[in-house]
Amino acid sequence: MKRRQALKISSIGAIGLSTSISSSCSQNNYFFNHGVASGDPLEGKVILWTRVTPQKPGPLETILEISENENFSKIVFLKKLQTSSLSDYTIKYDFLAKKYCDSDKWFFYRFRAGNAISEIGKSKTFSESTATAKIGIFSCSNYPAGYFNAYQAAADKNDLDLWLHLGDYLYEYPMGGYATDNAEKLGRVPRPLHEMITLSDYRQRHAQYKLDQGSKALHKNAPLIAVWDDHEFSNDAWKRGAENHSEDGSEGDFYARRSAAIKAYYEWMPIREQQNKRRIFREFKIGKLIHLLMLDTRQYGRDKQIQPKEYLTQSGFNQAKFYNELNSKNRELIGSEQLAWIENSVVKTDAVWTIFGQQVLMAKLKFPDLSKMIASEEIPSFLKPYLKFLGLGIPSNLDAWDGYPAERNKLYKLMNSANKKFISLAGDTHNSWISELEDLSGKKVGVELGAPSVTSPGITDILSLDKAKFVNSIVKINKELQWMDPSNRGYLSLDCRKTKIIASFNFIKEIERINPEIGSSQSFVLLQEELGLEEIKT
Repeated sequence: MKRRQALKISSIGAIGLSTSISSSCSQNNYFFNHGVASGDPLEGKVILWTRVTPQKPGPLETILEISENENFSKIVFLKKLQTSSLSDYTIKYDFLAKKYCDSDKWFFYRFRAGNAISEIGKSKTFSESTATAKIGIFSCSNYPAGYFNAYQAAADKNDLDLWLHLGDYLYEYPMGGYATDNAEKLGRVPRPLHEMITLSDYRQRHAQYKLDQGSKALHKNAPLIAVWDDHEFSNDAWKRGAENHSEDGSEGDFYARRSAAIKAYYEWMPIREQQNKRRIFREFKIGKLIHLLMLDTRQYGRDKQIQPKEYLTQSGFNQAKFYNELNSKNRELIGSEQLAWIENSVVKTDAVWTIFGQQVLMAKLKFPDLSKMIASEEIPSFLKPYLKFLGLGIPSNLDAWDGYPAERNKLYKLMNSANKKFISLAGDTHNSWISELEDLSGKKVGVELGAPSVTSPGITDILSLDKAKFVNSIVKINKELQWMDPSNRGYLSLDCRKTKIIASFNFIKEIERINPEIGSSQSFVLLQEELGLEEIKT
């Protein structure tokens, strides 16, 4: 879809420009087509981001301006910054906010290049005295599948202190691939047209996603904390490969592809980089209220996923071999280094709430026999090979923690030893979930909230299911599962206080045209006392 990109010209004109724009810069024209963003807020600093689009290539200089007033009547900080094609003309600056602005209060920022001025963004940091926080949770934002109305809805409500993206911020597929059926009609054909493989490919796709007006609105509205999942690389990625990376060499070396994906991700996301670029797991503290640990369940320590079809023999399914390998203590999802980091982190904090922001469902989950709910002629071809496994009672998603049960047990044991119950936030599935997590002894260790997708298709978008019958069936056969919704897109919000968290699933009305209206919602209360869970009746 074509969009006009407007340049906002400040009423105060050329403050700071006379001392900062070189003669070479004045001969070029610049545009801030991709908006502004902030992210990774700590107690004293936060990342500020933009991307400059020059009319002519070459190194360029921008100016970052900070004000505590949205009209920039007083600029409290000004900084010259350089960028070039080496970083795809993106700019990131780790702003030491506590030196210039009050913690827990919003400040405003913008960028200048030549005569161009970016949109105004607002951001904040947190302090030890932070007592409440409103957090938005998003996942699975697929550009060709629809408009990012969930982002716009959250921006319009203007009540988030912070938002998390749990992965699949973008998708690698080509035109004609997954969820592109309506892309041409919607004016959202993926760029490039082919599958992302090279650095140029990943950069183009990031740039396209950042042009969505809902995305720009939310990015400028509040700081983001993000973590990648598989589609930032390739479907069902693990530490040495991916399901959607060819083994015949036609898509090149997987490690080169992974490196390209990581470089583009760090360029285009407002994230604080670590020395080891593959090490994205990190922690955040919001006063004494929240200890947030963002995990990497995708590519840092993950062993290859088990495939049930590999256990089919002429005499049937070899369950003994399957479970022996599934339950192996050597199978890793996050790995020993990340487990040790979690243990070291949780014992050092006395925050009211311990929250894991991570990619895949932690809950134990089995699907009902879908073949009994769908007419045979309506079963998609891709699903037919898997139907034979549904009656065997094996876990339904071996790409999630269910595929790594020994690692899950290690995490639960670690948290029990630390005497910490926790909240797991998960994305990946495109559907909404609430589960009460239990260890092997049946002891409750935490609660999991699975966020809906922004646009990626859910179960009932793909399968012609009776929603009520499916939900009743899946809740009935899974002890941990308390509630789920298979048919709505949107986002999850957490209103966090000392004694309780109100978790609200905000479901948007539609995704095939720009309309940020919330169509329905469902809320639950998490009580700090023993992580009690109560549904709010509407």
